[in-house]
Amino acid sequence: MEDQNAYFRTRPDAEIDASYRPAFVNVEREVLGLRVEEGLVLRPVFGRNLTVSFVYMEPHSVAPVHQHPQEQIGTIVEGGYEFELAGEKRMVRRGDVYVVPPNVTHGAVTHDEHCLAIDVFSPPREMLRELMDRARAERSASDQGGEK
Repeated sequence: MEDQNAYFRTRPDAEIDASYRPAFVNVEREVLGLRVEEGLVLRPVFGRNLTVSFVYMEPHSVAPVHQHPQEQIGTIVEGGYEFELAGEKRMVRRGDVYVVPPNVTHGAVTHDEHCLAIDVFSPPREMLRELMDRARAERSASDQGGEK
C-alpha cells in the first residue's frame, strides 16, 4: 500500500532553502504585462529553476520565429494559434502541448481568434527577466513623475 502513495510522500529529512520563499501570485492583478510585439503580451512568473510565461495573443498577431537556449514546453488554455516548430506548422488548440528543445526555431501566428498559452522555460528565460526589470523601472519612474 505504501508504494502506491510514494509519489506523494513527504520526506522529514528534506532540506528546505529558507531564502527561497513559497508564494501565491494572481497573474492578472500582480504580474506586469510585457507587450513584446503588437497584439502579444507576456506575463512571466519566475522561479529559481524555471520561468512560466502566460502568453496573450490578440487575433491576427505574430510571435516571430526565434530560438533560445532554454527548453520550452507550452500548452494552449484558450483559443489557438498556428505554431511553427523546426519549420513544421500546425494549428494548436486547447489541450495541445508543444515541446521545443534548446535552440530549435519556433514561432506563432493567430488567425481570427485570440489565444492564451502557457509556456514553461528551463532554465529560466533570463531575457524575460531583463524585460520585466526594465518595464518595472520605467513604470516606477513614470509613477514618480519621471524622476529617477
